[in-house]
Amino acid sequence: MILRNLVKNITFTSVTPPLKNVVTAHQKKWLSALFALSLSLLAGCAQQPTVTHKADWPLHQAQLKQLTNYHAQGVFGYISPQQRVTLSFNWQNQPDDYQLILTKMYKTILKLDARPNAVTLTDPDGKTYHGTNAAQLVQQLTGISLPLQQMQDWLIGLPTGADHYLLNKNDQVAFLTKKIAGRTWEMHYSTYDNTQVPSLPTLMTLRQGNLTIKIKVSQWKTA
Repeated sequence: MILRNLVKNITFTSVTPPLKNVVTAHQKKWLSALFALSLSLLAGCAQQPTVTHKADWPLHQAQLKQLTNYHAQGVFGYISPQQRVTLSFNWQNQPDDYQLILTKMYKTILKLDARPNAVTLTDPDGKTYHGTNAAQLVQQLTGISLPLQQMQDWLIGLPTGADHYLLNKNDQVAFLTKKIAGRTWEMHYSTYDNTQVPSLPTLMTLRQGNLTIKIKVSQWKTA
């Protein structure tokens, strides 16, 4: 649903301030913040990095499972029939929680702090909303659909919970698919940074129905 329809029916587990007083006031602010974003999408393919090693899948998979503390920075383009949005993102991951910050022109559009059964979303005005499901809270408020729980591992190329996955010639995940709440999500991995160990994805495309999300990671930091 587009933002205009979505914000009229927002419901949250716990909201501060009260939802009825916030939705109308923030409807124009969300629309202004998101629809003012650039409609340009990510360029087709990033330059292929120099391959310095071929991963052994069992070893590579084991290394990725140990990578629970990482920071990814880049850009994603959200493309649906209702809207097209390009945003910069920062994803900070730890074993039991993660933080996602979306920005445009140095302005924070969304800040999400997710812990088990405790999610806090902060809007551009600094007001907070609370819930227990990160993906549901983000979609209710912004109209953006993301499989956030799975993205903790999918972002680094680890096919945790996938129904099916395929490897590329370097024994890295090239494709995975998973059905979530009756909807099938597909992640396609185009390029990896093969100069580091473990190698990490730099260009991905996430699809679900007529929704496409292009993800380009410009910088990885690992503990």
